[in-house]
Amino acid sequence: MFVVNIKMNYKKILIACVICALIIASVVEFGVKDNFILTSSNIDNYDYEITDDNFIKNIEKIHNNIDENIGKTIKLSGFVYTMPDFKEGFFICGRYIEMDSETQVAGYLCNYVGDATIEENEWIEVTGSIIKGDYNGEIPVIKVNTITKIPAPANMFIQKK
Repeated sequence: MFVVNIKMNYKKILIACVICALIIASVVEFGVKDNFILTSSNIDNYDYEITDDNFIKNIEKIHNNIDENIGKTIKLSGFVYTMPDFKEGFFICGRYIEMDSETQVAGYLCNYVGDATIEENEWIEVTGSIIKGDYNGEIPVIKVNTITKIPAPANMFIQKK
């Protein structure tokens, strides 16, 4: 049997505990964020859940108030639409909008870096957070967290009222 005699400095232990607590709090607070933009895919409630009924209202609201919506979470569904000048990883999650006897594509520019392979005109559900991007001017961009392939809805058109 042996005895160890350790002299403990409680001030140093308290300071070390406070520093550890600050480090843990920082990791918890900022570790799930990328430049203060939420990137966790385990979200149950979204700031915007885009549906057929609120698609046009919310697209206008988000586009007209980009700075107020940065970092907000969003969930929407639509089809994949690309333009020849899009950079790799960018696409539109869009819908057909009928207005004044014309049909046009409207949607959200999305940026996705991941393993999912998506194809033009494929229907998907996207979740992510809103960031500011540039495509012929400042626009909101969805930094995509998850992409899920879904079947096309019975009515692929949204009526602008």
